[in-house]
Amino acid sequence: MKIVDEMPEQSKYYYLWHLVSLGVISCDSQGINVSDTLWDRINEKGKQLPSTVVLIDVGCSFSHPNLIGRVDADRSIDFTGTPFGARLVRGDQERVSDKAQYFADLDISGISLEELSARDNALFQEIVRYLIASRGEARGHGDVEGLFASHGTAVSGLIVGGPEICNDSEKQPTPGVLPYFGVDPFSRLVSVRTGFDNDPLQFVAALLYAWAQSPDVIVLPRGLPDPDASAISPKEDFKAELESWSNHEAADLLHRIDVLSENTSEIDTASAQHSITGQRLWRVVRSLFIAISKHIPIVCAAGNDGESQLNYPASLANRENGIIAVGALSANGYRAGYSNYGEGLTLVAPSDDMEVFNRHQLRGTKSQLKKSDYLMPVDAQQISYSQKALLSTDIAGAFGYDTGGLSADDHWNGADKTEKVGLYTQFGGTSGACALVGGVIALIRRAERSSATHGTLRDSCDIKGLLASTARRTMPTMQGDISLKTDSMNSDGEEAETFENFFGSGLVDAEAAISQILG
Repeated sequence: MKIVDEMPEQSKYYYLWHLVSLGVISCDSQGINVSDTLWDRINEKGKQLPSTVVLIDVGCSFSHPNLIGRVDADRSIDFTGTPFGARLVRGDQERVSDKAQYFADLDISGISLEELSARDNALFQEIVRYLIASRGEARGHGDVEGLFASHGTAVSGLIVGGPEICNDSEKQPTPGVLPYFGVDPFSRLVSVRTGFDNDPLQFVAALLYAWAQSPDVIVLPRGLPDPDASAISPKEDFKAELESWSNHEAADLLHRIDVLSENTSEIDTASAQHSITGQRLWRVVRSLFIAISKHIPIVCAAGNDGESQLNYPASLANRENGIIAVGALSANGYRAGYSNYGEGLTLVAPSDDMEVFNRHQLRGTKSQLKKSDYLMPVDAQQISYSQKALLSTDIAGAFGYDTGGLSADDHWNGADKTEKVGLYTQFGGTSGACALVGGVIALIRRAERSSATHGTLRDSCDIKGLLASTARRTMPTMQGDISLKTDSMNSDGEEAETFENFFGSGLVDAEAAISQILG
């Protein structure tokens, strides 16, 4: 039976508007019922081999009803507490400790770290030997990631979320569960959990573990805390203003502060610390990131700073590697108010929006603009603001984004079954857009395998080129296509700059990419 036939009649698919914009699903002429899906088109080709997506983030909830059977809990791993990984291991509890060598079969023969010096490459080889001989931790029970992984849970839902799977005829559906769909509910996700501390070794381990899973795509919907590479440069127009005579005193003050901070003997224990070993390890991370991307597409979030420069490591994206830098697009066809843009941006995907009130542009609801009317710059460009967001999966209870509902465990332990379960949340950012592109690549790889007459694409740069060549400059909506529109954010007249500066190659078009593969 087709997916379309299994969907409830007269469904209100406003919460899947982003799948319409990607071309994953199509609605009927009334914009109510789903009339066609890429899932059905791929499934009609025969072989059903799921893609593997590795998500490097803060972990995700394995027990969410829309993720059970789609997130591989047995292969997922946590590097926040140990550099050798901790994993949920089921079965014989007495033999749990025997299953904790997660790098024993690691083979790096296909990885060439071309940008590393011989000395740093020797350090990398030493780390590999260290990991192969290591023994991580094994957890016999519990979903510890479910407490602090709301971000990863939302990202996972956008990639592989799907309707709840009930193989047991006696099991009742979880209260409050939606017929939810990520971009590719037929693929599988491996969660690689990392933290935010300045520890490059955990990211070396995370990337090598991801490589060992032989995934079809790696999704990194966050930045890396490299204290050098992640620094944001000041805007050109701000530097120009400081150089004017009227602002020379402020410029002199900033210069004195910089000199003082460079020569101070005191250490700020709250900031990222520099060390020779740390700098070398971050160079290994950078080189490993680029090397892996030449074999496996790595999808990165452009960043949510509203800057005309990309977040790290999305800023590493270029024509020679498989790093895909993704910006966010509002439902109105503008760059989302927070989305970074500029050189290196590969393409954009749908997400939410943000209010902006600065001397270059005004973006907000009518009531917000009216309330702050007396503060508004008269020459600022007015941009339409979108109140739409991405609906995705959430951790139920106090640790989720939406904290009003009880957790699923509370319900099964006798809590009031009529109480709303907080299983969903409005989500966005370039993280959400990055997740959608990761899901599209999973679809592309699955389409390759299902087609008996078409060989697989050779490498990640081919995938990146396919997405770029099929990207579009219009955005499908329930009401028809709308054009993507530039805006002025960080300097006057910026809206006149090239389309690529704001959107890269354009909006990712899953339908066009899959059609090209399936012929």
